[in-house]
Order: sequence, then structure tokens, then C-alpha cells
Amino acid sequence: MNKILGYVFLVVLAGVFVMTGFNKISGADMMIQTFESFSYPTWTMYLLGAAELLSAVGLLIPRTRILASGILTFILIGAVGSHLIYAQYAAVPFPAVLLVANIIVLVVGMRRLEAEEEGQMDAVQA
Repeated sequence: MNKILGYVFLVVLAGVFVMTGFNKISGADMMIQTFESFSYPTWTMYLLGAAELLSAVGLLIPRTRILASGILTFILIGAVGSHLIYAQYAAVPFPAVLLVANIIVLVVGMRRLEAEEEGQMDAVQA
């Protein structure tokens, strides 16, 4: 049951990043206005959108999950920070919730990796 909930969580999280990444890549007006309000160059919007789309796929692949989650965590730290710096407080909760979700994925992935490494070390010592 926990495994199924974990996969559902990952699929939903990846789906959110597909949507946000696609909005950036397609040049949605809302995204353009947001990046202009931050005085960020437009190309950064496309770069972040591509990173979000690739990382969304990476979340669904066990081998790349930690890397994808790490990349998304850094992107989300920037998003939360940008909204706070530019006093767009109403926009903070969405990336903040995604940030927490990504940190959870990152921690769980790191713990699983650590457990696998310990299992391999036990096998080598035996």
C-alpha cells in the first residue's frame, strides 16, 4: 500500500512539473509577466521550463529520481526566494509546498540509497 501511495505521489508531483514546465516552454502570458516582474531575462524562463520537464520525467525513473529531485529543489528555492524578494506573497505557497514535496522525495531517495549501500557492504563483509 505504501509503495502504491508513493508512486501516486510521484506521478502527481511529476504531473505538476510537466504543467509548469510546459507553461514556461510555451511562453504562457502569466509566466512571461512573472519573469518580467522579477526582471529576469526571458531565456531563463525557457531554461527553467526545460529543466522542469526533464526533471519531471526523471522523478519517475528510480535511477534518476534523486538527481531530478535535487534539481527541482534548487529551482523551487529560487522560485520561493524570488516571490519573497519581490513581495509577491500570495504566490509563495504553491512553490513552497512543491519544495517540501521535493525535499521529501530527496530524503526518501537518499535513505533508500544509503540502505542499499549498507546492504552491499554487509554482503561484501560476509
